[in-house]
Amino acid sequence: MQLIKNYFPSLSYLDPASEAEFRLYLVASTRHIAQRLALVCALLLLVFSATDIILGDQWHSLNNLSRFIAAALIVSFAVYNRRLTPDHWLQGWLAIAALVLLLLAVTFYSSAQYFGKLGEGGPLVVAFALAAIPIFNLQQKLLLWLQLSASIVFLKYCTDTNTGWTLFYLSITLLLCLSWQRQFDILLRSQFKTVRLEQQKAETDQLTGLLNRRSFEQRLQEKLQSLQAGQQLSLGLLDIDYFKRYNDHYGHLDGDLVLVQLSRLLSAESGLLVVRFGGEEFILVEQHSADSPSSLLQLPRKLAALAIPHQNSPFNVVTASIGIVTLNYPGSGYQSGQLMHQADQLLYEAKEQGRNQARQQFLS
Repeated sequence: MQLIKNYFPSLSYLDPASEAEFRLYLVASTRHIAQRLALVCALLLLVFSATDIILGDQWHSLNNLSRFIAAALIVSFAVYNRRLTPDHWLQGWLAIAALVLLLLAVTFYSSAQYFGKLGEGGPLVVAFALAAIPIFNLQQKLLLWLQLSASIVFLKYCTDTNTGWTLFYLSITLLLCLSWQRQFDILLRSQFKTVRLEQQKAETDQLTGLLNRRSFEQRLQEKLQSLQAGQQLSLGLLDIDYFKRYNDHYGHLDGDLVLVQLSRLLSAESGLLVVRFGGEEFILVEQHSADSPSSLLQLPRKLAALAIPHQNSPFNVVTASIGIVTLNYPGSGYQSGQLMHQADQLLYEAKEQGRNQARQQFLS
C-alpha cells in the first residue's frame, strides 16, 4: 500500500498541510492558463465538427451534436467559474472533464459508424489533451484516462464498432503519459517548495525566526479585515529597556541571546502576530474579545519574570516597555502608519514614566 502511495507525488511528496497549500498555489498560478486551454479545447471540438460537415456529415448528426454539447459545457463553466473558490473551481473542472469524456465516447461511436472504423487519432488527441491540463494531478488524470480507456473497451466489446488498433496505441500513449505526469507532479511540488523557502527567507528575521518588517503590512491588513463584531485589535510596539547599555556591558553576542529569548516568549503567546521591527523593537498584533483586556499588557511583567540579569538597569533584570493602541470593529478604516505612529507615542510615554510598563490607548 505504501509503495502505491509513494508513486503518487500528491500523496507522498509533501505533508498534508503543504499539499493543501500547494493546491491553492497551483490554482492561483494556472487559473488563467487553464481557462485559455479550456476555450482552445472547445474551439477544436467546433473545428472538428466543421471539418465533418464539409466532408458531408449533417450538422445535427449525433457525432456533431455531442461535440456541440461538450463545447457548450466547457464554455459555460469557463464563464461561470469565476465566482467559485479554488477547491470548488478544481472540482468543477474535474466534473466537466468527466462529462466531456462521456460525450466524446458518443462522438467516437457515431464517427466510427459513419466512417466504418474508429481512427486512432481521436482518442490519442484526447489523451494528450488531458495530459496538458496543468491543474489535475496524477491520480485525477489517471481516473480520466481510465474513463477514456473504458469507453474504447466498451465500444470494442459491447458494440459492433471496429476500433482497429486504437486500444493498443492508446495503452502505449497512456503509459508514456503516466510516467511523464509523475515527473511533472514532482517538478511542480519541488518548485513550490523552493518558492516557499525563498519567500520565508525574505519575510523572516534571520536571528529570531520571527516575521520581519517587510511582511508586516500585509499581515496587519489581513488582521484588520478579519476583525469581527465584538472583537478588538491591539497593536503594540515593544522596546527593550536600556538595551544599548546591555550590549556595551555584556557584548553583542549576549545581546543577541536576549533577543532570541524575548522572541521565544512572544512566540509562545497564542494568536499573537509577532514581528521584529528592527534592533530591539518588536511589533505585536492581537485580535481579542472586546470584553477581555489585551494580553500585551502583561508582556513587561512576563519578561521581567525571566530574570535575565542586567547590571546597568535600575531594575537589575532585562525589562521592556510597550505602547499599545486598541481599536474596535470595524478596523478597515485604519492604516498601518496611523497605528504605528500612535503606538510609538505611547511607547515614548511609557519610557518617560519610568519604563518597564505598558501604556494603552483606545481608538474610537
